[in-house]
Amino acid sequence: MKTKQLLFSILCVGLPLTAGLTACSSDETTEAKPAMELLMADKDIAMPASETSWAVKITADCHWDVTAVENPEWGELTVSPRSGEGNGTLVLTSEKNRSSLDRTALITLTSKGGLQQRIVVRQLRSDAALSINKQAFTFNDEGGTESLIVGSNSNWTIEGLDGVDWLELSQTNGGSGTTEVSMRVKPAYDDMNRSVELTAASGNNKETFAIYQSGKTNITLSLSASELPKFAGDGGTQTLTVTCNAQWHAYVPASASWIRLEPATGIGNGEIRVICDDNPSIRDERQATFIVTAGAKTVLQSNVLVKQEPAEEVIIPEEPHNPDPHLSR
Repeated sequence: MKTKQLLFSILCVGLPLTAGLTACSSDETTEAKPAMELLMADKDIAMPASETSWAVKITADCHWDVTAVENPEWGELTVSPRSGEGNGTLVLTSEKNRSSLDRTALITLTSKGGLQQRIVVRQLRSDAALSINKQAFTFNDEGGTESLIVGSNSNWTIEGLDGVDWLELSQTNGGSGTTEVSMRVKPAYDDMNRSVELTAASGNNKETFAIYQSGKTNITLSLSASELPKFAGDGGTQTLTVTCNAQWHAYVPASASWIRLEPATGIGNGEIRVICDDNPSIRDERQATFIVTAGAKTVLQSNVLVKQEPAEEVIIPEEPHNPDPHLSR
């Protein structure tokens, strides 16, 4: 009897324990476990002094944000994008490092789960510092002069001037220190705007600057005559006066090879010598029209008519008749 009561008591004590174990097992299978996050990026980046942008690859399987950009030594540094989902690329944008010291920035990436990655960006110092006073110089059609100030700690050159005949620089190279380069722009000779982009270079550093000049807004052209006095048959030379505030050009049609113009082009007021060859015909007068133009965007044109008389007929006199003296006897 006592044995049966002991077994019954053990069973009663064990039932709650079993139930409790079963309940714990059920909770473990239904409880959500936190997902593991992956967020990786290059931790130490070295940019050359001449670079203005740099790409940083991000490896991630989660959402991330750029939560801090610390760049007290750097000045302006743009980081884009400021957030992303999964793998991505950060683009760092800045000016060249023209100083003689390295500069450093610290970028912090943070995931939603609180995982962080810190990226140290270091831009190397410049071996050759270079600066100019302006990136753009603007002139009107009358031209003029300005000064380009070049600052450098080593030798420098200016490139891109080949073939530019309307711009003159007092020098295209120099050494360390501050140099004033005199810039002269010639007056515009037509109504077209013109420009050139030049580069100052020192070591790996380059500074680009542009020179702009507006064309003439009002071009004038007039000739002293629209028809020249008629040339004689044996040709000759006449002078035509050109009144113009721009560059002008004179053209003779190919069919009128008997007319020549000297000069055929000019700038501003001038004269054209019209040279006429002999007329080979004794019967026919001949004529032709040549043109004078000015302007490139809006072309002005004046026509000049040239006429020439036929050549004079040359009559050779006959010798006097000499009768045979024998017939007169």
